[in-house]
Amino acid sequence: MASLKSSCNCDDCRFYNLCGGCHPECNHAGCARPCFSCPVRCRRREDVEAWIRDVGGTLDLSFPRALDWPPVPGDLPPVIPEVDGYRTAEYDAAANYPAYAVGASRVFSKKGAGLRPRWRGRRAAGVLGLPPEKKVVLHMFGPDELIERLWTEQFRCRLWDQVAGAGFALVLGPNYSVYGEHPRFEHLINMRRSLLAAVRLASLGVPTAPNVYWWTERDLERWCDCVEKLNIPAVAVNAQTYRTEKDWAFLLAGLEYMGARLGDRVTLFLNGLSRPERVAAARKAVPRVVFVSRDLQMRAQHGRLFGARRGEYAYGEAPALFRKNVELFQQNLRLPALDNVVQS
Repeated sequence: MASLKSSCNCDDCRFYNLCGGCHPECNHAGCARPCFSCPVRCRRREDVEAWIRDVGGTLDLSFPRALDWPPVPGDLPPVIPEVDGYRTAEYDAAANYPAYAVGASRVFSKKGAGLRPRWRGRRAAGVLGLPPEKKVVLHMFGPDELIERLWTEQFRCRLWDQVAGAGFALVLGPNYSVYGEHPRFEHLINMRRSLLAAVRLASLGVPTAPNVYWWTERDLERWCDCVEKLNIPAVAVNAQTYRTEKDWAFLLAGLEYMGARLGDRVTLFLNGLSRPERVAAARKAVPRVVFVSRDLQMRAQHGRLFGARRGEYAYGEAPALFRKNVELFQQNLRLPALDNVVQS
């Protein structure tokens, strides 16, 4: 850890025990720019108290009252392909799969003012052209601009009520970012917001998995304490931005920590892994993991199979290749054939 800097007000910060002080990767430790021009929240901001009030007056991962957290559906498959929302019935006709995922950018308006018109007042399966028994999982992972707008507009547009009315089988909560170059104060606020968003959905009876990001082992400890205390049945991790080997090693270490600490009581929904060897390593690290993958449909749309090398293409209609990609993903996990998964 870097030495404390007086400009960060670490010595008199009441959240130091959660934070641990400045860290070497932070690009804002000596920041002199005016706060009104900065999108990052640090301890020196003039409006810092307003942000603390906005997240409930604390940056801890706690909730003051008891909450009966809704259970996760027990019949979700170990791999949930994400679809773009178009021609979904054709893909389902080919794969006959029990569950699909859809992302935040497909469901919410660009300005964050609630659901897109085609989703309002309708059930998720119907919007996608699927039979009502099919399960649809919403993941609220998306561009920072959209996720921030959702927070800003959440009460004005009754965001959580709109989501609850869409009948999603499960919602993976919004991923408020924890970037290495940002101050620890920003990390704490965003982890707190990720928890609060999930709590607000769960309070409406929506099965919800809070998104978990971390920067330090202390963050992981706090998240695991929170999951155990609130009896949360599932968490979500968005792995899309962990591309380099260094980033992957960081992510895998965190998954191993949570797997050892939370055991098989908690299901971890892991989004965004596309390399077969990383998928296999993640499954080994976590006792109970479900993968969410946009890669399966996207590869099919471009004539490619899961695990294929760059430049290798397959011939066939996209829905048929989609089914094949789901099968290949299952095989990579040494799981039963697709027909057995569908029938079980």
